[in-house]
Amino acid sequence: MSTKNIFDSLSDKKIIGLLSIIVFILLFFCSHMSPLYFSNEWADPNVYFTIGRSMFNGKTLYTDVFDHKGPFIFILYGLGSLISGTSFFGMFLIEFVGWVAMTTSMYLISKFYLDKAGAFLVATALPVLLIKVMKAGGSAEEFILVLECVSFYFFIKYFKDKDASKHSPSVMLVHGIFCSIVLFTKLNLLIIWFFPLAGIYINLLYKQEFKNFFTNLSAYFIGVLIVAVPICTYLYVNDALQEGYNVYIELNSKYAKLAGLGETVRILLYHTFYLYLEPLALALLFFVGVFYFSIKCVANILGRWSICLSGVFLYILIYMSPVYHYYYPIPLLLFSTLGVLGVAIYVKKFVGIDAIPTKVILVLSVVIIYAGLSQKSLIETRTASLLVTNPGIMMQKSQKIIMAEKNPTLLNLNFSLANGLFNTCNIIPNVRYFVSPNLTKVVYPQMRAEQERYIRDKEVQFVIATVPVKRAHTSLIMRKKDEENDDFYDNLTILRENYNLVALDTIINTIDERSYDIYALYKRKD
Repeated sequence: MSTKNIFDSLSDKKIIGLLSIIVFILLFFCSHMSPLYFSNEWADPNVYFTIGRSMFNGKTLYTDVFDHKGPFIFILYGLGSLISGTSFFGMFLIEFVGWVAMTTSMYLISKFYLDKAGAFLVATALPVLLIKVMKAGGSAEEFILVLECVSFYFFIKYFKDKDASKHSPSVMLVHGIFCSIVLFTKLNLLIIWFFPLAGIYINLLYKQEFKNFFTNLSAYFIGVLIVAVPICTYLYVNDALQEGYNVYIELNSKYAKLAGLGETVRILLYHTFYLYLEPLALALLFFVGVFYFSIKCVANILGRWSICLSGVFLYILIYMSPVYHYYYPIPLLLFSTLGVLGVAIYVKKFVGIDAIPTKVILVLSVVIIYAGLSQKSLIETRTASLLVTNPGIMMQKSQKIIMAEKNPTLLNLNFSLANGLFNTCNIIPNVRYFVSPNLTKVVYPQMRAEQERYIRDKEVQFVIATVPVKRAHTSLIMRKKDEENDDFYDNLTILRENYNLVALDTIINTIDERSYDIYALYKRKD
């Protein structure tokens, strides 16, 4: 029996159900949000979760608890904390819903060009590609990728018609909501939406659909306001609107300030070379998606070039930055998967995908799932103490000491795996700079001055710091940041005067591009 007959007998809902099962399997074993793991050890999600919990416990973002990321990511994690207060299970459920939406969108996009079986296989490729670069799961880029995929389903649906004219205002409302979420999460990634939206509006003017143009424009701004008004109101009511602007807009502008043209080109070329040392998904397939798929498979000329430009400028924006982390290219995976679709469309010209036997499709599905699972260390966590018998309980020694105290408080002098102690020990920070985000002293000197004051005034019961060790770095900024952290820790004599060293934890660390970390836990002298 051919694949065509079996898949054609299944409704889209049943196929999406199969995709959901695959997504659940991959997330359960590969995302450290999963209940399979003790916790998500990665520094970033722990800060998001701690600040989100703090916001839902009366603390004000930016003024009471500090980080330089956009406010929406903390709100999202705060919602997750309402489901599970000290674990990432709530975020696992949110992540699962997002990934189902992401793969469903890719399935529906693929169905414009392939039969159900082919669309199913293309859709399964996306989560597997994402697993390779998502670290432990939960980055802002990962959730933005979900929004990308949903929006691009609507973009391609509109532009696949060569003579596209009227556009649905309700869909534009969705684009407005998504753009506002990205605006308050990671501002620079709005470039993904800029060209396709511009293409839609230009096309409406060209078709003289003036009423539809203004209706869509209104719907877009209403969508933006649906997210923006509550966030700005929250900051205004808590007297944090100005500080939010200073931190999220001005500070991030200084943090990501580009070098001169020559240096920027050099960085772009270096990162391009670095990219090609990575999986094929982030290399050839990306350019197949940007150039072959958008130019050959999108009928409307404005849509064709707007999607192409969206990919090109997104690539440049990500790779020309002097700050680079392994997970930054996650938004590019949309185009990598469109590259997979482009390859499938090309192959279909010579070999009918619906002619592939059912057993082959099933085997391919199993291979795809295995490919995803094999990219992560299963069951055992990727960080484990060298001195304990239960790998998976990170910072076990420090955690045990901290939890022996009633209502403990904690300061992390670094931005590290120790961020997880706030959540595993159920600590709501009592100081603003409770961790040290990746900001150099030149860019943001007041953070270190305040942390030194906390220690001098004994405002926190415990202080934890990373003992200086030599590390490899992917960027000059990260090396400079670590050197500053090491100097600050070495010269902080007030810490030794007011606090006692009570524990050392040695942690194998493969999450933050290092081989191991040594943590020193200090307790206040009472």
